[in-house]
Amino acid sequence: MRTRYHSIIIGGGCLGCASAISVQRRLQQSGKADGAVCVLEKSFVGSGLTARHSGIVRSANAVPIAAELAKIAAEQWYALEDLWGVSASFDACGAIWIARDSGAGGNTKWDTLERQMRDMSIDFRKVSADEARDILPDFVNLYDDELYYLEPGALQFDPSAFRNVLYKALQHNSIDVREKTAVVGFERGEGGSIVAVRTADGERLECEHVVNAAGPWSPAIFAPLGLSVPVSVEPVCVVNWLTSYSEIEGFFPIIADYINLAYFRLWRDNEIHMHQPRKRVVRETARAFAESPLGVIGADLVSDPTNQGLGYTQIRVYEEISRYRFNNIDQSVYGSGYKSYFDITPDLKFILGPDYRVPNLVHCLGAGQAFKYTPVFGEIVADFVCGGDTYAPLAAEFSIKRFDQQYMNDFWGRVSGIDNSLEVEASSL
Repeated sequence: MRTRYHSIIIGGGCLGCASAISVQRRLQQSGKADGAVCVLEKSFVGSGLTARHSGIVRSANAVPIAAELAKIAAEQWYALEDLWGVSASFDACGAIWIARDSGAGGNTKWDTLERQMRDMSIDFRKVSADEARDILPDFVNLYDDELYYLEPGALQFDPSAFRNVLYKALQHNSIDVREKTAVVGFERGEGGSIVAVRTADGERLECEHVVNAAGPWSPAIFAPLGLSVPVSVEPVCVVNWLTSYSEIEGFFPIIADYINLAYFRLWRDNEIHMHQPRKRVVRETARAFAESPLGVIGADLVSDPTNQGLGYTQIRVYEEISRYRFNNIDQSVYGSGYKSYFDITPDLKFILGPDYRVPNLVHCLGAGQAFKYTPVFGEIVADFVCGGDTYAPLAAEFSIKRFDQQYMNDFWGRVSGIDNSLEVEASSL
């Protein structure tokens, strides 16, 4: 079995697989077909957050660079066979975004977003209530105090089907995939570069480059190197409502309900899949990083058996939100539910690019939005590993270097003090 590789990718989720595929294809294009790429996955491909995502691909984003990356990714999803050698099926269903009318039929924030997206050639436009009604099923409630925006280019995937695509793409590109293989340590050479990765089964794998695509498992993996990777997890509950085939008739656009902070999409067998977006309050973000009983500690909560179901209270909360938006919810049936997770950073932005402390280490972490960026993030990693400047400049503001000691001191300072302290709250338990 091979023990020396050009690149070792740690993490077999969507970003790790995309990174491996893009690096391998670059090597082949440059005549280095024997410069093998290896994926190390502690469980099996797509078993972490990749298996729990909503499969929604949208480009509209209030952060311009994130919107630009999403636009590129959306184009690459259509051309995935050219990029990876395999194609992926998806539903080009489009999305309706719902916002609050703040007066006179407008909302400054959302109208600004519409202009920004138009300037970026992203099709995201305000539509009338009548136009929204024509697009949506009859059982969706619309209200007088709402505004509607259409993103016709939004896509949705079936995560289970996409996991199979990952396996096919890895096999097609002759990538060495080692599942059920945990990383337990590293060896460093001159200049601090990683020269070998050690696994739990006693193997020593030499490499020229290492890509960290381990998401919220990263802090534990890289702690032996003395590296701090500021990633944690934030829970989000998911509910699937059983509905009637005759009501939906096979078409249901993504509904991004920003009045109730809920996303709805058509799921398998005409279920309505529902989840809420990540929180954006610094106190909630800090809670996920806090070493206290209040914190969600340890990425292995993702696969904990207790997360295969939801409590009655959470289901009722989602039921009330759904009842507001759908007039048939009393006839719908709770099908299933579980806790998913967003991987988050202190500023809720990605970590992309080289680590300034280890010369041959590149990070690729999605900050809770990994899936929709999958193909372009793989190309960004390939630029950094193989040399290139087509996509790498797009990652400029996402370097891990921004999380220096001063940044983290400021971050914790925002949630400290007598009246606003995680420590005080924890000690009162």
